Order: sequence, then C-alpha cells, then structure tokens
Amino acid sequence: MLFGGSFDPIHFGHLEIAKNVLKNQSHDEVWFVLAALNPFKMDATDFDKRKKMINLMIENIPNMKVCDIEKSLPIPSYSIDTLRALNAQYPQIQFSWLIGSDQIAGLPQWKNFESLEMLTDFYVYHREGYNEKHKYPIIYGKTYNVSSTEIRKGNALDTNPKVLSYMMHEGLYLKSMASNKLSKKRYEHCLRVMELAMTLGEKHQLDLKKVYLMAMMHDIAKEWDSQDLLDLMKAHFVNQVERHPAFYHAYAASYILKHDYHVADIEILDAIENHVDGNVSYDLGKVLFIADKCEKGRPYDTSALVSLAMSDLNEGFEAVKLSSQQFIKENL
Repeated sequence: MLFGGSFDPIHFGHLEIAKNVLKNQSHDEVWFVLAALNPFKMDATDFDKRKKMINLMIENIPNMKVCDIEKSLPIPSYSIDTLRALNAQYPQIQFSWLIGSDQIAGLPQWKNFESLEMLTDFYVYHREGYNEKHKYPIIYGKTYNVSSTEIRKGNALDTNPKVLSYMMHEGLYLKSMASNKLSKKRYEHCLRVMELAMTLGEKHQLDLKKVYLMAMMHDIAKEWDSQDLLDLMKAHFVNQVERHPAFYHAYAASYILKHDYHVADIEILDAIENHVDGNVSYDLGKVLFIADKCEKGRPYDTSALVSLAMSDLNEGFEAVKLSSQQFIKENL
C-alpha cells in the first residue's frame, strides 16, 4: 500500500493509519511515499530530513518503509508519474494507493486519473463527516486530531520523541514556533540574537546547529503568564524560585526543550537557563549571553563589545557581563 504525503513532520496520526492498513490484512507492507517539495518554496523542509523523521518514527516496526522515489522525479511529482516509476522499478510488486475520505471528491481532477485507476487500486481510509458513497474499499480505524501544521507551530507534540528531538537539533520549524508563540517584537529580537550568535559561533568555530537552536528558543517562554511561570518554577526549579521573576522565562525555556522536545544537551540547556545573568562557563553560553545583550536592536551602542567578542570571546564575554551586572544592579 502506498501512503503519500509531505510528512512535514510525520506524526502519530500517520502512524495509526499505517497500522490499521496492516491490520486490515489486505496488504503486506505500507510504503510512505515522501513527496518532493518545491525547493523554492519558503521554509520547505529538506527531503532527506523528512525522510529521516519517518525512519525514526517507524524504526523497529515491521512491514513499514519509506519510499523516496519522488526525490528523483521532476517537481511537481504527480501520482501517475510516481506509480509508473515504481512499476518500472518493482515490476514484481502490485501497488495500491491509499487516500482519505476527504480526497474522494477531488479524485477526478488528478492528472490522468483514468489511466491511474487502471494502474492501481484505490483504498479509502475512513474519516468522519465525509461521504462514503463510492466504489473503493474502505479501511476503518482510529484517527488522531493532530496535524503537521500544529507541530510546526509548537502547538502539538503528537509524534515520536525521537522525531521531536531531531527537529530541535536540526533546527526544523524553530522560526515557525517562535513566530507563533511570541509577539512580533519579541520574535524579531530572537532573530537578531540568532544572527549575532551565528556570526560569533562561526567566528569561534562552534557547533552552529546548537547555536541556532539556543538562540531561537531562548525566549520562547518570555511572554508566558506570570502565574504560569511561577507555577513551573515551584514545580521544577524550587531552588530558584526566590530569584527575580525576570529570570523565570529562561528556566521555562530550558524545561520546554528538555521535557517537551527531549533535548538532552547540557550545554544548550545551561546556556538558555543562564542567558539573563551570564552565569555560564561553556562557550555556547557565552555566545548566547553576548548575543542577547548586544543584538543590534538594543537602545545603546554595542559595537565595541561585539568587536571585542569577535576577536576574543572570553574578553568580550567578561566585558558584556560587567556591563550587564551594572544594569541588573540598577534595575532589578
């Protein structure tokens, strides 16, 4: 059974459908046919990264595999072209094509639909609320009320923890999450922090994937309700509750990465937890602290501090920290 989609990212709803296809016992395997997205589409997720996420989801599950044939086909890849290519590559296999009830009405508009029907058997996965008056076999099973869009926005976590962790470490959807969770002003601050942090990280030969992750997510809880922040601190950072509330969002961001997105990198978590006061020893933490305090949107001239940090990270860090400590002393 061919199960096509962009899987950007794959989630438990997709997996449940595949499991029910196999339970139906009409097919030996389910192949996730990964769609090739237009490379010129803004924020299109790399094909191989989407493929990796599918493999993380289905590893150790028998009779499921990824089909990456559309990577080698012209864009856009039409179903008729995909099926012809598969038939040529695997002449010994009889392929069926899975669609949802919501796709029935649009089937006649598919490219060369009459020829497509001659090449494959369509099976329909039942979805509530759609007309099931059609000629195709129906597969029934549980459906999840989740979408890839909501995962990309940071509103849902309904996918394998390994997929969530991979998303973070590869920097997938971070701009989407930040823009959805933060005000325009705060989001733009994060972008400026990221730009400066990436410049510093490249100069000092740091892991730029780690730099990007911590910079984009360091303020993800900045605009939480104050009571929600306090509740989280009491539940998970009881020894830090007595600190000024201005520090709380940093701990909340670290908690989100560790517990929601399964990020275990101590340096990233430490950098985020301590980006307010710069109580860090790792270079990643120093870069985030400097970038947060010296991004170009700050209402003061930070050019000399940035230049110092570019030439000597430790000296720049100490200079920025001294300046920040004076500010905290006067304002907090």
